[in-house]
Amino acid sequence: MNRFITVALLPVFASLPCARAQEIETAQIKLNRGYDYVAYNANPRINGVPSSVSYGANGITGQAAYNTNNRFGLGQESIGESSQPQSVVQPEQHRHIPLFGHADEFALSGDVEYYAPLDGFNRQNRDIDLQVASFDLAAHMPHGWEFQFDGLALRAHGYRTLPSGAPSPQIPSSAQALGAGPLARWNFLQFSGFRSFVEAEGDFLLFDRPWPTYGTINGFFLRAGGGVAVRVGPSYWIESTFHWAHISNGECFCQGNPAWNGRGLSLGLRRTFRHDPEDRNKRGRWPFRNADENAWITSLEDYTPAPGLNRQNGKVEADMRQLRISRAWHFPDHFEFQLGGMVQSTNTVVGFGPVLRWNFLERKRWRVFTDGGVDLLMTGSTAYIIPGKDVGANFFPRGRIGASFQLHRSYWLETNFGWAHVTTGFGGHRQLLPWNGQGASVSLRHTFDNSHSL
Repeated sequence: MNRFITVALLPVFASLPCARAQEIETAQIKLNRGYDYVAYNANPRINGVPSSVSYGANGITGQAAYNTNNRFGLGQESIGESSQPQSVVQPEQHRHIPLFGHADEFALSGDVEYYAPLDGFNRQNRDIDLQVASFDLAAHMPHGWEFQFDGLALRAHGYRTLPSGAPSPQIPSSAQALGAGPLARWNFLQFSGFRSFVEAEGDFLLFDRPWPTYGTINGFFLRAGGGVAVRVGPSYWIESTFHWAHISNGECFCQGNPAWNGRGLSLGLRRTFRHDPEDRNKRGRWPFRNADENAWITSLEDYTPAPGLNRQNGKVEADMRQLRISRAWHFPDHFEFQLGGMVQSTNTVVGFGPVLRWNFLERKRWRVFTDGGVDLLMTGSTAYIIPGKDVGANFFPRGRIGASFQLHRSYWLETNFGWAHVTTGFGGHRQLLPWNGQGASVSLRHTFDNSHSL
């Protein structure tokens, strides 16, 4: 009877869900053994069987199971195991962020700023100080670029001096304003706890009264400068920046525009939030996907007039000093292509153009190169971001020879000597005169791989 019951119940147990194999099996063959005890008590209601009749037995059982794959098997794993297929864990999906999906860091920051008028005309005629409080939202890119949008409150306090002969030559010129605008920052040197940067920004202002006095209630607040940021905690930075500032209503570049120029300092606290960049493994786009090294180069250049005619001509004797930021693609055959922009202190000039470089001696930690490039120069306006109809253009070709030395796994120091020429201008009435000179530059090169196109 006992054997019959045991054999009869085997198909029942085999059909239960718990008798199926676990979803994920690691062993292909399993052997099980166990000890069983069986007791049988007769039911007194069964006719012909005394109630005192009972039966007990014990014994050893064995089982063998073979799993044909990781989903099906013939043996029981354990009671309570689910027979439902286990879901595969999917990687976490990040929400796409338009324009700034490649950012590796977002941040909120607050700044307080103070500006005083420049010496000369502004100190004598626009003796007005500015206090500014701003709140910024920033997106930092892996290779050093950063873009911000800020809102600010401005307080101006001081006096404006009118032309001589006016009834009241010095009149109060205090006002308050609200503004907002974008900022672009380039962290040319960045480590885990320190960054050094240059930046430029522009804000649109609305004053509570015409400012300066007899000016307009609207204006543009342009600032450019550089600074440092120091980490003071896992998510906090302190920033300090020096700025040159310009306020103008943008209506004309003339004496009637009540413009203001100054310089000042800012101090800020920054709160950062980490972000995993999208498309981290995306290769560079055509035509530079074969580049074996990418870089951003920050350069300071100084060219002086060549001896002779250029040195003797008072109209062209000025030095040409500029700040240049370039994007570089280095190729396995030792050639390199660069594309960048520059801003000059000479007559307020901006330019943009390509450079082709040949590293004719190249080792792991140093290189010797020669290169040539040409910029298209725009000149003639103190607010060159809005060129006027009288703004002219020139070409700025140059050739150089120099060397690069690796300072860090991601940073190189470059220095070079070269010759430069400014061509005859065209378009508009304000151009640079033809000019020849020689000069030198020093650069900091930040290298990275080709995982991103920008």
